[in-house]
Amino acid sequence: MAVIIGGLIVIWLGLTVSAAMLRWLGVELHYQARLIAPLLLAVLESFLFFLAIPGTALLPDNWHWPLAGGLIAAAWLINGGVAGVYWYQQRPPKETPQTEL
Repeated sequence: MAVIIGGLIVIWLGLTVSAAMLRWLGVELHYQARLIAPLLLAVLESFLFFLAIPGTALLPDNWHWPLAGGLIAAAWLINGGVAGVYWYQQRPPKETPQTEL
């Protein structure tokens, strides 16, 4: 259970610290970079989980790969969800047809 909670904390910290650091530095990402940044973070977290979880002594051997796969899936779902929410909030408005009265 500690490994799962630790993995979710890593995902959460990755998102919040990177956003806070960009704001602190005064960096404003353009639209496409704001969509891609969480996905690149998911790649980094996947690599981290892929390397760290199978080598840990905290888990039985038969739990290493399923737990690593679950945390990788969680990283993609959470970071992809953040990118999806941003896309939904910032998408261009639909053109509404003007009817004549």
